Amino acid sequence: MKTKLFFYGLLTLATMQQANAQSELYPKHFDLEEVTLLDGPMKTAMDLNIQMLLQYDVDRLLTPYVRQSGLADTQDASSPYYQWLTKHPNFKNWGGDAGFDLSGHVGGHYLSALALAYAACHDAQMQKVLKERMDYMLKVMKDCQDQYDNNKDGLYGFIGGQPINDSWKALYQGDLSKIQKNWGWVPFYCQHKILAGLRDAYLYGNSKEAKEMFRKLSDWSTNLIAKVDDQAFEGFLNCEHGGMNESLLDAYQLFGDAKYLAAAKKYTHKAMLNGMQTLNPAFLDGKHANTQVPKFIGMERIGELDGTAANYITAAENFWKDVATKRTVCIGGNSVNEHFLAAANGNRYIDQPDGPESCNTNNMMKFSEMLFDRTSDAKYVDFFEQAMWNHILSTQDPKTGGYVYFTTLRPQGYRIYSEPNKGMWCCVGTGMENHSKYGHFIYTHDGKKTLFVNLFTPSKLVSKNFVVTQETQFPFSNTTTLTIGKSGRYTLALRHPAWTAKGFAVAVNGSPIDATAQTGEASYVNIDRKWKKGDKVTITLPMELRYEECPNYTDYIAFKYGPILLGANTTNGSEQLRNVYGGEGRMDHSPGVMGSQKNLMSAPLILGTRSDVLGRIKTLDSSKLKFTIDVSRPGVDTYKWTTLTLQPFYQIHHDRYMCYWYQQTPENFAKSDMAQSEAAIEALKNRTIDFVAPGEQQSEAGHEYNYSSDSGKGSYNGESYRDAKAGGYVEFALFNKDAISDSLSVMCRFTTADHGRTATLTVDGTKIADITIPGRVRNSENGFYNIEFPIPAELMKDGKGKIKTSYKVRLSATGTTPNPGLYYLRLVKK
Repeated sequence: MKTKLFFYGLLTLATMQQANAQSELYPKHFDLEEVTLLDGPMKTAMDLNIQMLLQYDVDRLLTPYVRQSGLADTQDASSPYYQWLTKHPNFKNWGGDAGFDLSGHVGGHYLSALALAYAACHDAQMQKVLKERMDYMLKVMKDCQDQYDNNKDGLYGFIGGQPINDSWKALYQGDLSKIQKNWGWVPFYCQHKILAGLRDAYLYGNSKEAKEMFRKLSDWSTNLIAKVDDQAFEGFLNCEHGGMNESLLDAYQLFGDAKYLAAAKKYTHKAMLNGMQTLNPAFLDGKHANTQVPKFIGMERIGELDGTAANYITAAENFWKDVATKRTVCIGGNSVNEHFLAAANGNRYIDQPDGPESCNTNNMMKFSEMLFDRTSDAKYVDFFEQAMWNHILSTQDPKTGGYVYFTTLRPQGYRIYSEPNKGMWCCVGTGMENHSKYGHFIYTHDGKKTLFVNLFTPSKLVSKNFVVTQETQFPFSNTTTLTIGKSGRYTLALRHPAWTAKGFAVAVNGSPIDATAQTGEASYVNIDRKWKKGDKVTITLPMELRYEECPNYTDYIAFKYGPILLGANTTNGSEQLRNVYGGEGRMDHSPGVMGSQKNLMSAPLILGTRSDVLGRIKTLDSSKLKFTIDVSRPGVDTYKWTTLTLQPFYQIHHDRYMCYWYQQTPENFAKSDMAQSEAAIEALKNRTIDFVAPGEQQSEAGHEYNYSSDSGKGSYNGESYRDAKAGGYVEFALFNKDAISDSLSVMCRFTTADHGRTATLTVDGTKIADITIPGRVRNSENGFYNIEFPIPAELMKDGKGKIKTSYKVRLSATGTTPNPGLYYLRLVKK
């Protein structure tokens, strides 16, 4: 780590001994300081994450705030901000690269991460280091916020971030037009991270100054939209805006001012609120997943805080049920390419390399905690547990502490990790926070006389009313022992997970007690007694092998032992995986862009009857959860696989892996079109130089989107598109970064459902083709078809005769019809 001399005197550490404010917002949780992780996978992850956090350049994370406040403009050489931008340049990746600027969002996450790590860490010296960093950030951010104290144009309370101050000023006057032009930069999403960082610095870092800064920024967030027409703002809420409603509800709960509740309701997307009043299985199809989850977290909070808002609770519960039971895959995550899939497109969990996004799982776990706090329903803890072990824990590089954005589910895929001070991805931000929160949900209480033991993790709880030590080797052992450290009368509620096999048992001081629970259902076993110091409670949690089918694509299955997903390493010993670490490119986090995929036909296959599949698995070492699986195909000379080792998925890193397995009878496999379709997909991928998926937020933002104000997006048959009304247009940049000059074409994907629509295709302003959508195309797939338009040789060079590295491709509705829906746009080579 580069040693830095902080130019401000550090704030006093006297508050380190103060009681935390966490119970103000989380009254049924214990303060992180009250829970100590003992040796085990979670503590290892937390300790490594702290070392990772200390590698980040704090000043560069602060640059977006210093820049926007004007402090960096000083000509006073004695000012700490003199030549700041030269000394501490803004991070490029997601801080201004390729016309995409999310400046400030990771700074907010980092502030939260420091506060959480400070609260969870029980090493006094390390706490001091973390607190110093947090206080330093707050001092600089306060200087930035103070710059706006006399501002009358709508920036009072603001801190900074993206270079769009004029857009905020216009919004304060009720004008949405400027901020809409920054739609792809998700400006409210970025501001939410700053709000959350300040809140957490107060809750977990004990900073009263952070509390006041949070209040001022909450005032700014409230005043900012006061003049904006409600209906117009409702339309804008289609844009990803993080948990703005949740943060303002935090302000309402902390400060008691009803204006924050009113603002939170205005920041709540009514189309989603109304759309989830019933369980509509298709309502979420095609929607950007992590845009939606925080909306419903906020709805749950509104329902809890406003006794007249039962419809908010209904929407929240229905959303969770839809995502958790219909769209959640074996790792506990959801979505492909950041979007919810239609049921007809379940194959994309397997085909597409960019699988579940870590941010989604972070938010679904938070959501599950909240729902449990209100209901005490064990199903929410079951969901949380599988997501924690199989997704969140697996997203940390055990060598460096780096973070993962997409966890590919594609057979023989591998992860791409971040490096410090490079990839400023959203999942880096949530990743910074994840590994300091493991102690937050091990134990909870009901505010009365019930202590819930939710998770089986080695840990110690020391609070005013409860002292408990949990000793376990779970999941490598099927028992856990609780030792009571403080006498008292209360109910000990022990979770009985749905995955538990027959034989679940509880003993107190060696004597069995009645632990009746329905096998296959999540519940709690309650023990109400007068506990004595030294009492020991032993829980036996029988685990067994089982398989789970991939949602809406049952040709593929995953294997679990208890809650633990089992995977297999399939890396060829001599293979050097490429791009295991993401760099500074816009999509360097993406396995689909940066990774190297294997043909699905080259993966291990399990051919036979499904009822016999578990018989192929044999125990290798139960103490390490290692098994072998027979994937042989006798008599098939071209098939190389025989026996593979299964192990906990979260342990497989820097290697190709299997977590979903093709499993069909030989007869069904012989009739499938798997091989043919996979060959076509691979051939197209090998030809593709660049690709944009219109209608998908991140893909559009990375390709300099430009479209007329009447443009719209949607989905049809599970594929996203963008179109425009007559006279409108859709435009994207396609990048040719290697300056390939031989026979390039633009490939468009349309559907015959738009029969009769017309458009003109231009490249860099030159007409390439007039397009009319036919009523029928031979060999189309559900009406979808691809068509190529060669780029003339004279358009491949710029005015200086050099090969172009980008092209502006526009589809214009020049006739009397709307544009046909554009489903994807590719730059392809011959």
